[in-house]
Amino acid sequence: MDEMYQVMTEMEQRLELALSDMENGIDLTQDDIDVIRAACGKPSNKRNQLLQTVFNDFGKVFGGNHATV
Repeated sequence: MDEMYQVMTEMEQRLELALSDMENGIDLTQDDIDVIRAACGKPSNKRNQLLQTVFNDFGKVFGGNHATV
């Protein structure tokens, strides 16, 4: 149980730093954004660039609209 408490405490501290940076107008790093998203239970909105390229190429080869990931 101590290990879980340690993880939660570290996450809370990391979130507090990210929110403090945001409030002070400091540019957030991707890590800061990931911590905030994790705390809110929201998934990342990053697109998988490799898959996007494959879908675009597929669309060009087979002449249809390309899908987005």
